Amino acid sequence: PKGFPNRKSSSFIRKKAVQVDCEFRLLMMKLFKGLQVFWGMVFSDLHFLRPRFFLFLFNLIPDFHSLSPLRNFFLVCGGVKMNPLYAYIRSPLLCSDLRGISIGRGVFINMGCRFQGTSETIIGDQCKIGPYSCFETVNHLKNKEEELPIRIGKGVWLGAQVVVTPGTTIGCYSVVAAGAVVTKDIPPNEMWGGVPARKLESSKL
Repeated sequence: PKGFPNRKSSSFIRKKAVQVDCEFRLLMMKLFKGLQVFWGMVFSDLHFLRPRFFLFLFNLIPDFHSLSPLRNFFLVCGGVKMNPLYAYIRSPLLCSDLRGISIGRGVFINMGCRFQGTSETIIGDQCKIGPYSCFETVNHLKNKEEELPIRIGKGVWLGAQVVVTPGTTIGCYSVVAAGAVVTKDIPPNEMWGGVPARKLESSKL
């Protein structure tokens, strides 16, 4: 009868319905995967919420000597192992995580230094760290990341923009010249410099 769908139109409608159903399912799968990625990012942010919140408060306060105990207290709240009364750390301080960092007594860290902090980083007593130095505890390999600790001995002096790479130890009272890249262990009482860093002379500090 006139006005009723014929076989061709019925077949077209069925195919269109199947196509719409497939597109809807594909859209829902993409939405579900997107939500999985989003919640993964949220959980990652929650993991770093405490250290990064207190790091924000630390950097918010001017780095006057008289305010150092308060500012250092925020670092302790974020996970740094230190006595807040006996270190002077200038802003800005850059860290991925604070919970792997240990800072000894009498330490001075100049402005703009960066700590990865996801693996153990130990700064010994009486160390002097020049501005914009970096302590990188993560190696980015081809198929994975490798985290290795960094240990800085007592009385070490690092010049400006020194980069300390993962897994290295700098012995007590050693000096590293500005701009050096430390790629291997440095014995105590030595002066190193260059890229990569190499021994220049014995230190008599």
